[in-house]
Amino acid sequence: MTVTASILTVAALSAVQQDTSTVRDTVVFLAEYVVSGSRADEIRRIDQPLAHSLASPTVVDRASGTVTAHLLRELSGVHVQQTSAGQGAVVLRGMVGNQVLMLVNGVPMNNATYRDGPGQYLATIDPETIERIEVVRGPASVLYGSDAQGGVVNVITRPHPHDGPRSVRLSGNVSSADGAYRARVSGGIQHEHWSVTAGGTLTSVGDLNPGGDLGPQNPTGFDAEGVDATARLWLGEHSLAAVVQHFAMHGVPRYDRYVTFRAPEPGRDAEHLFDPQARQLAYVRHVFGSGTRALRTLETTVSLATQREGRHRTRLVDGEPDTLTTHWRDDVLTPGLSIVGSSEPVVAHRPVTLTWGAEWYHDMLTSEGFEENRLDSTRTPLERPTDDGGTVRVGNFPDGATANRLGVFVAGETSLTGFLRASVGLRWSHFRNAADVGTAFGGAVQNTSSDLTGQLGLVATPAERWRIAARVAEGFRAPNLYDLTRTGPVPGGVALPNPDARPEESVSGELSVRYSGPDAAFDVTAYYTRVTDFIDRVPGEFQGDTLFDGERVFQGQNVGTARIRGVEAEAIKTFGPLRLRAGLQYTYGDQTPASGVEEPMAKIPPLGGFATVRWSVPARPFAVEYVLRWATTQDRLGSRDLDDPRIPPGGTKGYTVHGVRVLADLPSGLEVAAGFENVFDRLYRTHASGVDAAGRHVWVGASWMFSVD
Repeated sequence: MTVTASILTVAALSAVQQDTSTVRDTVVFLAEYVVSGSRADEIRRIDQPLAHSLASPTVVDRASGTVTAHLLRELSGVHVQQTSAGQGAVVLRGMVGNQVLMLVNGVPMNNATYRDGPGQYLATIDPETIERIEVVRGPASVLYGSDAQGGVVNVITRPHPHDGPRSVRLSGNVSSADGAYRARVSGGIQHEHWSVTAGGTLTSVGDLNPGGDLGPQNPTGFDAEGVDATARLWLGEHSLAAVVQHFAMHGVPRYDRYVTFRAPEPGRDAEHLFDPQARQLAYVRHVFGSGTRALRTLETTVSLATQREGRHRTRLVDGEPDTLTTHWRDDVLTPGLSIVGSSEPVVAHRPVTLTWGAEWYHDMLTSEGFEENRLDSTRTPLERPTDDGGTVRVGNFPDGATANRLGVFVAGETSLTGFLRASVGLRWSHFRNAADVGTAFGGAVQNTSSDLTGQLGLVATPAERWRIAARVAEGFRAPNLYDLTRTGPVPGGVALPNPDARPEESVSGELSVRYSGPDAAFDVTAYYTRVTDFIDRVPGEFQGDTLFDGERVFQGQNVGTARIRGVEAEAIKTFGPLRLRAGLQYTYGDQTPASGVEEPMAKIPPLGGFATVRWSVPARPFAVEYVLRWATTQDRLGSRDLDDPRIPPGGTKGYTVHGVRVLADLPSGLEVAAGFENVFDRLYRTHASGVDAAGRHVWVGASWMFSVD
């Protein structure tokens, strides 16, 4: 069960108005309302038992980055890892990939194909359409289910904020770091009871220039396009929204496969491209708000999500491109249904806020692949014989594989005393995965699992502006098709399916101290998490034998245990027109893999943080901001880190990067921003990334909203 809640459509439909002024300044940021921690009500961050980070991107944030992950670089407790310039993964409390749940407007992006280190999926959300990003740090499985062990990233989109009955917004940016540009146009019509909006985005990115004298990282460029539309209807106690989103990226290289660390030598592949790297989402959401205690709100969402991933790979053989190029295509179609309600019964003379619901998602895979001989253009399909005498097509997964996810949850919150509130939640989840991996690899693979997950939280108010929050929460991740159907060569042997894998489980405790005043605020959280039954690739047996075609058998088995602890802190302070903001995170992780020898946990971020100083020109719509991002050296490396070509011997070096930004909120709805980043041209990369970050460069962004009445 997740401690995080899915976004209520009431937030998407009533669209809480966001002040888009680039010079807007708010100190009491802990008083901002979020829905991801309650799933039914907007509650102030300071009053929630769980730890939140919140990003409300402005033209500055969008223009200073290329992909959506860049919008999270200045959030407490969030580490951004990039395997390539067109990708970006979020690391929360030392967990990444299929241990972090990603949502778009409350609809899950994660599906049964998610790997333990996916970098491409978050990049398929158009940064220009994002209104806010709510991050729940820590287990959130009571309200959201599987994958929310490290936390939840809930991206809330708004394709077009209205400015009158008929309005248009033009926005875009350019950057010298990679010759990138992004341009978007959107328009909308809004009346008393309905609205319609639509927009489109074009993006082109060249090879990224890092700091120092390294030269362009070739290839790292890509192209992308997106279209989206929303229709909304309000009728008394009812509201209805229909949303369609499409975003596709083309020719996205996986840069770490082309070169060794910083390119002293060629890598493993002559070509390794994601094409397409795409996401589509369509959903209809109905919200009923009666306001009665028996049924305050009821939200029903019917969704259809599609993830399309094509890959093209040509290996290097003795320093020359192989004559064979392998092509894969894996499409995941996911229909879903989610029902979330809230009630407020009175129990023992105390009102209790209840959030309850159920959800179901069904993944259906279409996979195919072929090998192309580049000398004569002949193509050989990738197929495997099956027990019924036929064949099954294979891409990265066997064609026709399916996965079902079902969950039922309830969470309650009430006041115990005048200064103490308590929350409790419980979820039951059930999963079923099925695939035919081919006769030689075990034939039909089926795996079912269930889990009961709970959480308990307390929030004390010792003084008006102070909060002390404590929480104990369980997390879990059910084995998915990536865990269950992996086949093919791995170092030392061959990977084969293990249909008996069980869910990974975790227990986490955390304590937060928060203060929110008129000119200062801070939030400090300490946590400890223990994860059991890690699914790790270890020597195993297949059909009673440790060898398969003369090679050692490896399988994904529940053999690992991990312990993660850390501190996350964020503070803000104003002195008249001057605003100071800073964040820090420290993560320490150990794991006991199948070998039984304790070692550092893989991909743990180093001690790092950020700081900004903004001066808003009095009585003028201008501001100047200094930005610092920093990290120390990460040299605590696990065995997987030592084998990772993205991490150099001795670990990832620390860095400090400085930037200056100028912001202007001009008349007639025009916002303009410009920045000078990595002023000292530092050569650096974030830990476990496969590409170095941008060197010294400038960028310019603008957004113009105007009425066409």
